[in-house]
Amino acid sequence: MTTSEQLEIRQALVRRAGAYLREGYHCSESVVLAVGPHLVPDWHPTCARLSTGFAGGVGGSQHELCGAIAGGVMIIGALLGRTSLQDDTLAQSLAKAFRERFSEVFGETECSWLRENVVHSEGGLGSCAVLVERTTVLLLDVLAEASVLVHDG
Repeated sequence: MTTSEQLEIRQALVRRAGAYLREGYHCSESVVLAVGPHLVPDWHPTCARLSTGFAGGVGGSQHELCGAIAGGVMIIGALLGRTSLQDDTLAQSLAKAFRERFSEVFGETECSWLRENVVHSEGGLGSCAVLVERTTVLLLDVLAEASVLVHDG
């Protein structure tokens, strides 16, 4: 696959994540639904159901982890998580790197803080869909930098 084709796929995934949010899916669901079917080789549509409870900072509370980052961590787990007591160092380190990158870019990981200071503040992003798209970019960057082989379906 050429670099141009890879960039085109990447841009399509980012746009798809924002589109899912604009359609009415939650931030967590939007990241998982956009990226999961493309990157996770054994993806099944019901996998997305795992992300619903992370909506709006866990159960709509807006006081916990942003759903977009939760969705990204779930994708990392779907790709590299363990199903037995094998080593989970790579999954843990990528989840940590993703969280740190998100925090560096946006200043915080808590839903309500992000909504108040990044999304809806004067000069802010204006929509959580933009946050979801940018979070998807961060996730894809972290995975690419780690040379995680992904499904291209």
